[in-house]
Amino acid sequence: MTAPLPFVSICLLTYNRAGQLGLSIESLLAQSHHDFELIINDDNSPDNTEAVCREFERRDARVRYCKNSTNLRYAGNQNAAIERAKSDYVAIVHDGDIYRTDLIEKWTRALVESPSAALVFNDLEAMDLEGNVVNCFTHPYPPLVPGRSLAIEMVQRTDSPIFGIVMVRRSCVLAVGPFDLRLPTLADVDMWLRLLIRFDAVYLKEPLLKIGAREADHHNRIGNWKIKAQHELIYQLALERLFPTPSEESLRVIAVCRQMVLQHRLLWLGILLKRMAWRELWHGLCYCTRSLPRVRHEAQRG
Repeated sequence: MTAPLPFVSICLLTYNRAGQLGLSIESLLAQSHHDFELIINDDNSPDNTEAVCREFERRDARVRYCKNSTNLRYAGNQNAAIERAKSDYVAIVHDGDIYRTDLIEKWTRALVESPSAALVFNDLEAMDLEGNVVNCFTHPYPPLVPGRSLAIEMVQRTDSPIFGIVMVRRSCVLAVGPFDLRLPTLADVDMWLRLLIRFDAVYLKEPLLKIGAREADHHNRIGNWKIKAQHELIYQLALERLFPTPSEESLRVIAVCRQMVLQHRLLWLGILLKRMAWRELWHGLCYCTRSLPRVRHEAQRG
C-alpha cells in the first residue's frame, strides 16, 4: 500500500485580479490530494479580491486569507507566503492560472520520492486572454535533474525553463535565504538558481496547469529596461555563485552569457525600433551604455 502523502501548504499569490481569481481557487480546492492549507497571499489589492477570498474562506476551512498591510511586490509577497506556510512542502501558485486536479498530488509525491530535490516543476500550457490554449512549454529533461547542470544551462539562455509555479521544500528555501528584494519582479528565477546550485530538481513531463495571459499593460514586457536590469543582475549573481574562482568552464560559460546578453539587448532595441516606441528606445540606448555582467574574479583580474 502506498504511504499517505504529507500535509501541504499551497501559497496562492495574488494582486488585483479578482475577476480571474475564483477559477484558480476552485481548481486548487478540487485537488485529489486533500490534506492541505490554501493560504491566499493578497499583496494589498485595491480591487474586490478580499471579498472573493472571504467567500471561499467561509465555504472551506482549508482556506486562509492573508492581506499584506502594504504592497510588497512579487519578491516580498513570496517571502511573506513562505513565512506563513506550516508545511515543508510548499506549492507556490498564481492568480489567473488553472490547475489540474492531480497537480498537488504529483508534486508532493515527486518531492517525497526524491530527497535530493529542492523543487519540482512540470510542462505547462499557456492561455490567451480568452482562455484558449495557444502554446505548450515542454523540455527534454530526465525526471531527476542534476541541479548544478541545470543552473549552468539557465545562465546560458534568455528564458527560464522553470516558471514561477512550483513546489519547493521550505527548509531548502530557508537554507539559501529569502527571495531577493532587489529583484521585485524576477526574484523567483534567482531563487531557483540558488536552489539548483545546492540541490537537484524534479521534472514532470506533463502539462499539469494552464497559465493565464498577462494583461496588455503588464510591467514585465519588452521595453521595460528595469526588468532587463533585474534579468542581467540575476546572471551576474548566479555566475558568481557558480564560479567563485576562475576555471576553464567558468571562462567558457561567462563568455557565452555575455554574448547572449549583448544579443538580447540588440534584439530589444530592434523590436522597439520596429514598433517606433521612441521613448523606450531612447531609454534602451542609454541602458546599453552599461557594461555587461561581470563576475567578481574577473574584476580582480582586471
